[in-house]
Amino acid sequence: MSLTVLARRPAQLALLMSLLAGASASASACGTASDDSGTTGGASSGGQTGSGGSVWLGGAAGDGADYEPSYGRFGEPAATFTLPSSGGDPPSLSYADVQASFPEVDWSALDRLYLPAGTYQRIQLGNLPDRAPERPLVITNLGGQVKAGGFDAGHPMVIGGGTNWVLTGRYDPVSQTGDAAFVGHAEGAFAGSQGSYGILLDDAFSREGASGLAIGGFASAFEVDMIEIARAEFAGMLVKTDDQGDALMADVRLHDLYVHDVGSEGLYLGSTQAQPQHAFERLRIYDSRFLRTGTEALQVGQLGDDCEIHHNVLGPGAIRWRSAFADYQNGNVQFGQRYGSSSFHHNLVIGTGDLFVEFFPQPVPGDEHGAADEVVFADNYFADSSLSGVYTHADANSVTVRFERNVFRGFSFDYDEVYPDQSEPEAIFAVGSNTENPHVLRDNRHDSPYLFIQWIFDSVTEENNVPGSVPRPLFRDFTLPEIEEDFRRVEWWTDVVTRHPDMPARTYDAGDFVMHGGRLYEALRSSTGAVPSEHPEDWEDLGLPPDDVRLAPGSPHGGLGVRWPPE
Repeated sequence: MSLTVLARRPAQLALLMSLLAGASASASACGTASDDSGTTGGASSGGQTGSGGSVWLGGAAGDGADYEPSYGRFGEPAATFTLPSSGGDPPSLSYADVQASFPEVDWSALDRLYLPAGTYQRIQLGNLPDRAPERPLVITNLGGQVKAGGFDAGHPMVIGGGTNWVLTGRYDPVSQTGDAAFVGHAEGAFAGSQGSYGILLDDAFSREGASGLAIGGFASAFEVDMIEIARAEFAGMLVKTDDQGDALMADVRLHDLYVHDVGSEGLYLGSTQAQPQHAFERLRIYDSRFLRTGTEALQVGQLGDDCEIHHNVLGPGAIRWRSAFADYQNGNVQFGQRYGSSSFHHNLVIGTGDLFVEFFPQPVPGDEHGAADEVVFADNYFADSSLSGVYTHADANSVTVRFERNVFRGFSFDYDEVYPDQSEPEAIFAVGSNTENPHVLRDNRHDSPYLFIQWIFDSVTEENNVPGSVPRPLFRDFTLPEIEEDFRRVEWWTDVVTRHPDMPARTYDAGDFVMHGGRLYEALRSSTGAVPSEHPEDWEDLGLPPDDVRLAPGSPHGGLGVRWPPE
């Protein structure tokens, strides 16, 4: 709930102040947070109430006001190189083969590759070097903020090749990364942090099909940290090397990212093309915000062994569901597992068109499978759907699918406004007919008018999935209270419902909320075809949402979502 607007609602403000005042007394651990090593401990301990369902009632420790950042992760650099402009007006930093472009640089020993502060059409770093894990190549901004995009020049940033490199906008005076004037949320200033990051990729919707950051070219073992990506017409991040079945991406870490207001996926990781495609192993995605995405907040596929996605805030997703690039592109999490084991835990998943999770087993000839292979969705919060909850496809690849100790709420059927042949669901969970993959559905709680699951096949074990009250979390300063009561209330403005078979005009009524150009607007009166930025008589410009999605001390579901102080 937004502190900036709660002054209009005294009862809600009083509730928040009481929770903040009592946080230290009520902070009991609700599940043990995972580190990024893939080990999750004690997720079922503490904070559970009711008949086996999971409602977290204590939670976050303190507000981090006394947090002091730790510096010196990479040590002091001995060898540095600052990229020069590659020309253009405005300029670019565009090098399809960065090693060939600068043969005088010892790419095996370079400690820092600096991007000089400035505004660029685009940044391209191709053919990065292969480095040792103990001495990665750190790529960062120098002398201020690096901003790219907004000039209809393709993806604002493209990185290709290399291993053991780090792209970071994090300020660290010892390691000499980032800049003191552009620290983003690194020291706790989450609210209103738009534009405050050392590396900002903002395409201002300048080009159809552009993604904010594209990583490929056989890159592997890389890390992306503390950057902001906004207003890409397609995905926020595009991570894959298409049509290369032997190009394993392993040991990828994506964390402390702020991706918001993009036209399609927040993160598009793994190819959806026909095989051969490469797999991912030892992937980590954590402590990131993927907010107000046009289609899925998170699309990950081709996953192999030891992949973990945890402590993120995902959504509201599918806010462009009336005018997405294709039919039925309106979920929140799309998850594809090929082999091995993965986990998805302690995430806040908010807002979806049809499904919170669509799970795809991905059988690929040649993949090796173990009897213990499993994908675990545990200890997550799912809220606000126009249709249903979870669907797992029936393709067989021997992986066991587990959904345990999750909570679901906020089912308000209106999906037929876009897809008129769709009938109201009878259950929130569905398993593909006669699936061979074992399913274990246990100790989930749902606050909904529907059954948890209707059809149970021989491969499905279903135990103690109960209806019951699921409270909403209390955010520190996310957006308007009206939206936080139902995240489906905010949509991507469109003049035509392009996904409806008749393509009718879209009429907005007073009190409707839309995103347009990355800004939030509220309808002052009924209108059709009135572009919000051009019609102040029809729309009130409410500005940029604060986006402090951390949970307030004492909030229900404490321990989920972005962690603070950081682990």
